[in-house]
Amino acid sequence: MSQDSTVSDLEIRIAFLEDQIDALNREVVSLNRDRDKLTDELHALANLVRPLIEHMSQLGGSDDSAPPPHY
Repeated sequence: MSQDSTVSDLEIRIAFLEDQIDALNREVVSLNRDRDKLTDELHALANLVRPLIEHMSQLGGSDDSAPPPHY
């Protein structure tokens, strides 16, 4: 194998690896956006559910954290 061929092969591999790195970076950015969106939605849902739980406890609803009665 000649030196020119070896250099050419290495350049091709480097170009391929750079493309792969760019693709992986794009995927990481996309996943981070999705995670941030899901985190925001989870916080919004928690803000909706918390008052409902407090309201049920004020109405004397059953407390799921209390142990069951013994027979």
